[in-house]
Amino acid sequence: MNFACTQENLVQGLNMVSHVTGKNVNLPVLGNVLLKTENGNLRLSTTNLELAVSCVIRGKVQAEGEYSVPAKLLLDYVSLLPTGKIELELKEEGLEVRSNDQETIIKGLAASEFPLLPKLTKNTNFQLGAEELKRALNQVTFASSSSESRPELTGVACFFNQEGNESVVIFAATDSYRLAEKKLGIKGQAGSLYKAIVPARSMLEIARITSSYKDDISGPGDVSWGFSDNQLVISYGNVELVTRLIEGSFPPYNEIIPQSFKSEVILPRVELSKAVRAASLFSRQGLFDIHIDLDPDQGTCTVASADQGTGKTKTIIKCDVQGIKNNVTLNFRYLNDGLSSIQTDTIKLAMIDEGSPVLILPEPMEEKYRYLVMPIRQ
Repeated sequence: MNFACTQENLVQGLNMVSHVTGKNVNLPVLGNVLLKTENGNLRLSTTNLELAVSCVIRGKVQAEGEYSVPAKLLLDYVSLLPTGKIELELKEEGLEVRSNDQETIIKGLAASEFPLLPKLTKNTNFQLGAEELKRALNQVTFASSSSESRPELTGVACFFNQEGNESVVIFAATDSYRLAEKKLGIKGQAGSLYKAIVPARSMLEIARITSSYKDDISGPGDVSWGFSDNQLVISYGNVELVTRLIEGSFPPYNEIIPQSFKSEVILPRVELSKAVRAASLFSRQGLFDIHIDLDPDQGTCTVASADQGTGKTKTIIKCDVQGIKNNVTLNFRYLNDGLSSIQTDTIKLAMIDEGSPVLILPEPMEEKYRYLVMPIRQ
């Protein structure tokens, strides 16, 4: 193998794929990146057996070949090289990296030891705008569960539907204590209905790729979602991601979202977020509880907390409360996560009573996002 490209392109390609790798005592090759010449370019590939990422680097092939080397070592070294031309050549001792007056040999493993990457035929294909997708995944993925006791909750449910003349995808995630849902338009027609549960780590990797990928020629465009059997194929520019899907059924979460409320209030998002953070300093350790009181007579929303060891605090926000006097106790971490995910200046807080879930919505509702938090029952 003999390949030449720019330092900038190689660094970007390695950045795209190296996050998937990690130390594995039983399979050290999973810490490697596979370099393989392909159609006059170089394909970089990594996998952890559940998720695989590959990226094509433009350059010039002098001799065909393939080899795998430690991904982090190659990225760390190439990042230190000056911008300009880099040559990669496979020698008996390992991979030789040449740049200006620098020559380095990096020892690796034969390509035959690298796991076979699946060649998939897409049964369905959906196009999503890159910027909108990145934001949607960041708004939803954090609400998934980290416990493997219920595998279907460790991912993000994706529902591709046709709503009237509009094709949409709904992303939803829950850990049983809170729920995040985002609706996103699909470019063109959905063509067919489809639902799947994608692992949260894969969703975070998709969001990272759409955030960091740069192509001066074409710029960011659409992200292609293709499903095949029990796997998802994501294509974005020169990058491709393949991940397994989670088997099982996502819970019918719409059944727990209240359709009517007894108290509603519109609040400045930043002001409420600051009040929540202040109350968090005096919440009880391990319980993380803060108390929210809505008073329509006084026109106030009070955010308070108290702990015998540290003290107590309360913040009063002047507002127009619609409905009855109400209160609820929430986990401040869950509440803050939802507030951080909304970009509008104001939010709507809707509640029924102290034992029912609280719904947080962007105001105005053009964002098509819902966040639900279960109360802490006293």
